[in-house]
Amino acid sequence: MRLHGKIALVTGCGSGIGEAIAARFASEGAEVFGVDWKREAGERVAHEIVRAGGRIVFHEADVSQERAVEQMVAACTARLGSIDILVNNAAVQHEVVLHETSMEQWHSMIDVNLGGVFLGCKYAIPVMIEKGGGVIINMSSVMGLVADPKLAVYCATKGGILAMTRAIAIAYGRQGIRATCICPGDVDTPLNQVYFNSYPDPAAARATIEEHYPLGRIATPDEIARVAAFLASDDATFITGSHVLVDGGVLSTIY
Repeated sequence: MRLHGKIALVTGCGSGIGEAIAARFASEGAEVFGVDWKREAGERVAHEIVRAGGRIVFHEADVSQERAVEQMVAACTARLGSIDILVNNAAVQHEVVLHETSMEQWHSMIDVNLGGVFLGCKYAIPVMIEKGGGVIINMSSVMGLVADPKLAVYCATKGGILAMTRAIAIAYGRQGIRATCICPGDVDTPLNQVYFNSYPDPAAARATIEEHYPLGRIATPDEIARVAAFLASDDATFITGSHVLVDGGVLSTIY
C-alpha cells in the first residue's frame, strides 16, 4: 500500500498500460481519477477496479484539447480534493513512413502524445505547487531513444516527452515536484497490436520482434505499471529528471 492516501490522475486508462497503471495504483492504495476519451472502455476499467476493491472515478476527456484538460484537472480537484500523482499516458500511433504521413496523422500524434503531456502538466502543476509537491510520470518509449522507419512522428513525440520532462524537473524541483519518464519497449497492448497488424502476417511480425529481446518476449502492461508505482511512491524520492528504461534488454543488443 505504498500509495495509500494519494490521489492519482491517470490518462489513457481505458486499455493497455494506462489500464494496468490505474489498477496497480488502486491496489497500492491510491484513489484514482481515470481519464480516457473512450467512455465505454474507461467505465469498464473503473467497474473492474471497484469490483476488485479499489477506488476510482472515471472522467471522459480528450487530452489533445486544452479546455478538456483544464476541465479534467478541475474535476479531479473538485471530486477528490487535489492531485498528488499525474500519469500522462494517453497516446496514439500511426504506422507510416515520414513522406507518406498526412497532416492529420501528424497533428493527431503531436496533439495527443506531446500536447497531452504539455496540457496535463500545465494544469496539474499549479495544483501540486499549492499542495506543496507532487509526482509527474510521463510515458515515453524506447522510440524516444532509438527509431523505427514506420514511426518517425511517433518517435519525435516520445523524444519530445523526454526533453520536456527534464525541463519540468529542473523548473519545479524546489517546489516539491518530481518529474520522470518511463521508456517501455514493446508491450502486449492494443496499441502494439495495431503495429503488428500493419504487417501482412501480424503473428510473424510479433515473433520476429520478440526474437530480438534477450528475455524472448515483450512486456506485460503490469510490468510497466509496477515501475510507475515505484516512481510514484516514497521509494523514489530522489529520482527526478531522468527516464527509466523498461525494455527487457532490447536496447542492449547491437544486432
